[in-house]
Amino acid sequence: MKFSRHTNNGSFLPSFGGVGGGYYIEIQMEGPVARINLNRPERHNALILELIEELSLALDELATRDDIHFVVLSGNGRSFCAGADLNWFYSSEEHSIEQSIEQYKHLADLLLRLFRLPQITIATVRGNVFGGGIGLMAACDFVLAEANTRFMFSEVKLGLLPATILPFVANRLSVQNLRKWVLTGNLFVVNEAHRIGLVDEIYNEEDLESELSTLIASFEAASPSAMKKAKQLINDVVSGSIDVADTTATSTILAKALLSPDGQEGIHAFFEKRKPEWGKLKPL
Repeated sequence: MKFSRHTNNGSFLPSFGGVGGGYYIEIQMEGPVARINLNRPERHNALILELIEELSLALDELATRDDIHFVVLSGNGRSFCAGADLNWFYSSEEHSIEQSIEQYKHLADLLLRLFRLPQITIATVRGNVFGGGIGLMAACDFVLAEANTRFMFSEVKLGLLPATILPFVANRLSVQNLRKWVLTGNLFVVNEAHRIGLVDEIYNEEDLESELSTLIASFEAASPSAMKKAKQLINDVVSGSIDVADTTATSTILAKALLSPDGQEGIHAFFEKRKPEWGKLKPL
């Protein structure tokens, strides 16, 4: 295993030449797919500052990789992520408000980094997915959930607020479902999460790899560069950076896409009745 960088707590991150990771995450490369596993199974992968920093560094490096088209985020052990480790919060009264803001901004920035990642992101979740764990999966493009998964916005039961995760969760849930589950803090199961749009697909444990392969294969006909640009466009529209009045901006985006190498290849391939030659995405 080759390591390229240190994290702040002395653990390592890989150069992504194969299988590797830091102390709190594991990374495996499979062709155009990068698989990241949260690795605090004894604590249900609860979030601490060191895990957040390792994952942030990994996402920064993956964002520069044009050969990676998918990032799959999972958790080792029985749960995907049971939210923030309360030991991280316990000594908060010893910090100034400025120090606390700086600490918890790491989580908010991680979620934004994951949301903006150019690759297609897929969370595969199981077990307990609480608080910040819901934020991680909601920041991904797609969520596959095992049939035993349980969800809870646990913050209000601790006198806290889901402030860092709510902008990403709100992209998936209606206002009324936000009220129902965030304000009560009640536990709900995977069928309800699927019904309200928090989860895209439900899988049985033995079917995860086939479900993941099917999802990734559904992108086979798409141009990898167009996928990344389309994701950015969707994020810009969702965030309000581009709205219906921005006609010059949207026309410019379309014109540049048409004149790009993939745009020209796609149009010529259509009229020549052949498949475009931008390379097929390899299934898992």
